[in-house]
Amino acid sequence: MNFKMMNHKQRPKLQFPNMKKFILVIIFAFSLLLLGSCNYPLSFHDDAGERITLLKRPLRIVSLVPSVTEIITALDADSSLVGITYHTTRPARLARCTVVGGFLEPSLVKIEKLHPDLVFISSLQRNLRQTLESRGCNVVEIETSSLADAYADIKLIGKIVGRHEQALQLVEKNRQQLEFIARKVAQIPLAERRRVLRMMGRDSLLVPGDDSFQNDIIKAAGGIVPDWGQSGDFVFVDTAQVQTYNPQFIYACGNRQEVLDFFKQPQFSEISAICEHKIIFFPCALTCRAATHIGDFVEWLAASIYPDYFSQPENMVLPAEVNGRTELSIELEYVNKAEVVELTIADFRHRTLVVDLAEPMQVLSTLEGLRSEITCVGNHYLPPPTWNLVHRIGVEKFDRQVADLIGRQPETTALLFTGADMCNLVQKRASFKKMEVVALVTAGVCSNALRMSVDKGGYYELQQSEAAEKPGTINIIILTNTHLTPRAMSRALISACEGKTAALQDLDIRSSVKPAFSQATGTGTDNIIVVAGRGPTVKNCGGHSKMGELIARVVYDGVVEAIRRQNSIYAGRSIFQRLRERGVTIYDFVRGCRASFTEDEQNDRMLIADLTCKVEQLLLKSHYSSFIESSLALSDAFNRGQIDNLASFREECTGNVHKISGKTQPCMLDIYKDQKLPAPLALALESLVCGAKAKLK
Repeated sequence: MNFKMMNHKQRPKLQFPNMKKFILVIIFAFSLLLLGSCNYPLSFHDDAGERITLLKRPLRIVSLVPSVTEIITALDADSSLVGITYHTTRPARLARCTVVGGFLEPSLVKIEKLHPDLVFISSLQRNLRQTLESRGCNVVEIETSSLADAYADIKLIGKIVGRHEQALQLVEKNRQQLEFIARKVAQIPLAERRRVLRMMGRDSLLVPGDDSFQNDIIKAAGGIVPDWGQSGDFVFVDTAQVQTYNPQFIYACGNRQEVLDFFKQPQFSEISAICEHKIIFFPCALTCRAATHIGDFVEWLAASIYPDYFSQPENMVLPAEVNGRTELSIELEYVNKAEVVELTIADFRHRTLVVDLAEPMQVLSTLEGLRSEITCVGNHYLPPPTWNLVHRIGVEKFDRQVADLIGRQPETTALLFTGADMCNLVQKRASFKKMEVVALVTAGVCSNALRMSVDKGGYYELQQSEAAEKPGTINIIILTNTHLTPRAMSRALISACEGKTAALQDLDIRSSVKPAFSQATGTGTDNIIVVAGRGPTVKNCGGHSKMGELIARVVYDGVVEAIRRQNSIYAGRSIFQRLRERGVTIYDFVRGCRASFTEDEQNDRMLIADLTCKVEQLLLKSHYSSFIESSLALSDAFNRGQIDNLASFREECTGNVHKISGKTQPCMLDIYKDQKLPAPLALALESLVCGAKAKLK
C-alpha cells in the first residue's frame, strides 16, 4: 500500500494497545538509527597520508575521481552524491548530479555552490585541497596503484558512506572472480603464456609504468607483463623497446582507428600482435580504473588473450548447470510461464529469458525465419568472456546446448542471442480496447551501432556462408492477445523496426562507423521474434492499424528504457557525453587546432592543456553548452543536405569569440585541420577555442 498517494482521510490510523508498547517501538526505531551511524566519529589516513576525522556520515559528496563515483554507486550510496566529473561513466540515476567539469581541472566555483561536506580527489587535483579545507570541507585523496589499493579503497569508501558490509561483499566478489581465473589460467603451460601490451596512447607509445595496477590486471589474466625499468601511472617507451618485447597481444581503449593507424607504421610490421591481428579494444571504464569491475575485466581480458584455451571443453573447471531462476509475470492467456534462468556455460554465468507457450504456435524470427510448432521462445545473454564461443562452436550447436540446459527441445524452441545483460531486460505493455501487446526488450548500442544505407557491410554471404551470426544487440520479443496471420507477423516486423529506429533517432544514438556524421538506425545484429498468439484474428499490423501502433509504441518505449539501463544513455545527458559519443574529446579537438599555435612543441603542449581546461569550463555554462548542442542538430541537418549556407551560424560563432575574449577585434576561425567533424560542430567548438585563446593573450 502506498501511503504517500493517500489523502489524510484515507490513511489508516496507527493504533497501539498501550503507551508502553508505543515507547518500546520508539526506542527500537531510535536504536536502529544509532546502529546505522555507529561508525562515527570515523578516523583514518587517506592516500596522501593525511589523518582525517569525520564526525558524521557525509550527506553531500562531490567525487572528482570516476572510480570513487563508481564505488559509491555500486554500494547504493549515491543518494549522497551531488557532484561528479564528466569523465564518470554514470548510470542514468546520477543524472541529477551536477557536472563540475573535467578530471584534470574541475570548477572550484561549481564545487563550492554545491556546499559539499566531503570531496574525493586524486593526486592530480591536490592543488584544490587547501582551498576546500580552508572553507570547512573534508577532503579525501584516493590513489590506486595496485589491486590491493583498490580493495582497500572500496573498504574505506564503504565505511565513509555507511556501507561497510556491502563493501566487504564487493571486495570478496572480485577476489573470487580473480581466484577463479587463476584456476583456469593455471592449466596453460608457462611456455604458452602470452606477452601483453597495454597501449594507453593513440599516436605515441604511452604505456603503464612497472608499478601500475594495470600490470596487476594483466598478470591476473595470465598475461606476461613487460619490464620497462620505469615507474608511474604511465610512461613513454621507444619503438626499439616494444620491438624487443614483441607483444603477442595488445589492448587499448578510446579511439580505435587512431591506434590501428599508429600500428600500421612499418616499424611495427613484424610485431607478433600486429601480424596476427591481436589488437583488442575494451571500454575505458574497465581499462583505466581499478574499482568495482576488476573481476569482470580480468575475466574478459583473460578470455580475449586465450580464446583457444577458454573455449575448449576439456579446459572447463565448472559443470554446465542451472544456477537459479527468477519468475516474470506476463499476463497473456497463452503464456504458461516466464522466467529468467541463470546458467553456467563454458565456466561463465549466462542468463536466458524463457517464455513457455500453452500450445504449439508459429513464430516469425529474424534469426531463424518462420517456424512452426514452437512451444518456447527466449533471449539468451552471453557474457563478454564467451562472445567468441558461438563463433568457435557454431550457432546451431550452442543453441542446442542452451535448450538442453533449460530443459526445452531445440526443435520446439526459438531463441535469440544477445550481448546485453538480461538483468537489464525491459517488459512494456500497451492496450487499446480489447487489444494488448507485450514487448520484451534488451538493448545495447555502444559497440556496433550503424546507419543502414550509409555504413558498409563487411560480410559477403556468397563467399562466407559458414560465418557465424554475431550475438544480437537489440533483441525484441513481441506477444499479443490476438492471433496474428503470417501476413500480420511480417507487417509487425516493419512496425517494430520503425519503432526501434524512432527510439534511436530520438536518443541521438550514433553510428559506430562515423559517429560524428551519422545517427544510427540499428546495430547490425538486431533480432525480433513475433509470436502468432491466439485469440481474435488480426491480419494487419501496419502503420495505419491499431495493432501496428501498439507494437511500435511498446518497442519504442522498451528500446528507450533498455538503452538507459544497459548503456546509461538518455535524452537529457550532458554535452560532454554527447560529444564523447561522437568521438570528440576537448583535448583532441584543441590539438587538432595546433596549426594555429606557436609551432614551439613545448609551448604548444602547455597551450593545448590550458585551452582544454578553459573550454571545459565554458561548457559548464548553460549558454555555451546549449550552443554546442544546437550545433549537433545543425550538423545532422547539414550532413543530410537540408542546410547548405552557414553564413548566419558563422556570425554567431564570431559573436561567441568576442563574448568569451571580451575583445571585438577580427577573429580567425577555420583553424581545425583534421577534417573529422561536420562543419557546424567544428565551427562551434572553434569559437570556444579561439575565444579562450584570445582571452589568455
